[in-house]
Amino acid sequence: MKPILWLFCILLSSNAQATGEVEIPLLAETAHIQAAVGRVLELDENGQSSLGDAQCNRVDLSDLVLLTEDAQLAVDMAFSAATGAHVLGACRGLTPWQGRLTLKLTPQVMESGLAIEFVPDSIELSRPDSSPGLLSKPAKLIADMLVLPRMKSVQIDLAGPLNSLDELIEQSLGPASSHDDEQSLIQRTHIARLQTEETGVRAWLAFQVRVPEPAEHVSEPTFNVSELAQWQTLEDELDGFLTTIISTLAHSTNSHALRIELLAVLLDARHAIAEALTVDDPEHDPVRELFLTTWERLRPLMSELEGLETPGLEADFKLAAFIAGGDALRALDALGPEYGFEITRDGLRKLARLLLAEAVPPSFTPLPLEVDPAFRDLFGFDASGEAEFTTVESTPHRDVSFGRVGAWLLPTAYADTVPPAVALKGLVPQLENLNHYLELVASLLEEQANAWLAKNNKMPDRMAERLDPLVRATAWKESCWRQLVGSSSDPQVLRSSGGAVGMMQINGRVWRKVYDLDRLVNEVDYNVNAGIDILTHYMLDYAIRKGEHEQPGGDDNLIKATYAAYNGGPGHLSRYRRDDTSSQLKAIDNAFWNHYTTIKAEQWPDISSCYAVGQ
Repeated sequence: MKPILWLFCILLSSNAQATGEVEIPLLAETAHIQAAVGRVLELDENGQSSLGDAQCNRVDLSDLVLLTEDAQLAVDMAFSAATGAHVLGACRGLTPWQGRLTLKLTPQVMESGLAIEFVPDSIELSRPDSSPGLLSKPAKLIADMLVLPRMKSVQIDLAGPLNSLDELIEQSLGPASSHDDEQSLIQRTHIARLQTEETGVRAWLAFQVRVPEPAEHVSEPTFNVSELAQWQTLEDELDGFLTTIISTLAHSTNSHALRIELLAVLLDARHAIAEALTVDDPEHDPVRELFLTTWERLRPLMSELEGLETPGLEADFKLAAFIAGGDALRALDALGPEYGFEITRDGLRKLARLLLAEAVPPSFTPLPLEVDPAFRDLFGFDASGEAEFTTVESTPHRDVSFGRVGAWLLPTAYADTVPPAVALKGLVPQLENLNHYLELVASLLEEQANAWLAKNNKMPDRMAERLDPLVRATAWKESCWRQLVGSSSDPQVLRSSGGAVGMMQINGRVWRKVYDLDRLVNEVDYNVNAGIDILTHYMLDYAIRKGEHEQPGGDDNLIKATYAAYNGGPGHLSRYRRDDTSSQLKAIDNAFWNHYTTIKAEQWPDISSCYAVGQ
């Protein structure tokens, strides 16, 4: 379901925003219900069970299948019934009746409003040849005696998740909705109605919150230093929350495509957090907006996960309850600002607890900044590659004397023996050394691009030849080929207002746990390697996989889409061809494309676009 359509359904189901009444869905999947049936029938790890007398009047069950049919559930299983009498210490009787047992279950809300029961109809027996068999009536009596009573006890108890939802809702209602002698949650979360569908039984959970007394709006003053630090801490908490949740969801599936989409949500959220930290606007609540925007992206992916096997998340309806919790927060926000909905640290932890239970950490901060090989491997970055993510064995730099700027060069013997990365260490581009500096960078970028291609066979041949100009153009657009700025006596790493660093302008907040943040700053070759890693990741896992080259423009689109994602995050992948892209972003993409086409044709950028030369 598209996010806008899902939001419309939530708003429609809330019935009356003015009264604060809300309904949210929670799906009890057929797998959950089948597991509940298996428990009451005492099925073992092989899906088999024997009920009744060990020798006489016994039924054997196996091959349990549960399907939905209209408003009911159909339980079907292999069934063998033996009946007889004990004679001289042995059971004497006819050959056991064998066939299949089927019964219908009608889901109903229990009186407490916190659980679902399944009312069984009468049992039906069938044989492959449609004949009743000699023992069909005794077999039916045994099934009614041994199976039917157990089926009447099948229940889905949601009391725990619903109580946790209540705590989350109360935590998320701001101070404006608190009363000294009244609870903000008028009607606690309960099951209002049920809906049987192909994937299971959808329980519509209802709750009602109190409308707070209106308060006169007073404009907030500009944040002071302490308040800005608190906002950053909360945004760090959101980053840690999303990283933990998305990693947990990714661990629950073997689908690489789904993992990549989950990573895209995380990277876009981190990009947005990094941008939000540069804005000082006391009227704007970045954390709330970031959470809601990310939830709209995450929600359909979790719905997809609901249809898959998710080891570790199926017990106690962890995934379903977590989805309901996020939906509840989205619905509270949709009621209107007068309800005082806000995202807090405790609220994030309560929401996470629905999924992680006691595994939820005491705090999501401080954020871990070191490289995490397991995280890299989870999302398709070679875990073993990070350990070897060092300076490639570079060929010595040879002066190719492009002669674009000036004639000042280091001694030829030095240039022939020193690798570019070493020669660039501590070097700041100045007019007097610009020719030599740019040649060093060109050699470094070419070597690193070729080294990546030598170690990887993932890139289509037709795009491999485009990697070098893509890397060069990206570095030129992002940094004018600069790792360092300032004076030669006091060089400083190039750093953007949003925290991106170095020649490839890699944001440590976005790429923490994937790259070594200190090395991005201190080692130009590591910075370039990481940039190439990110560019190829975006091209292979997003641009090509999503078919950007199938749009008008062909393979050129892959270059444009890759840079757009590199510059703004995976959500920007198609911005280069969208009509609603802002003029600012269009200007960035157009400038990049001009650099790319120039470098691809001439192997060299237009130096005057970055440096004052020829004057």
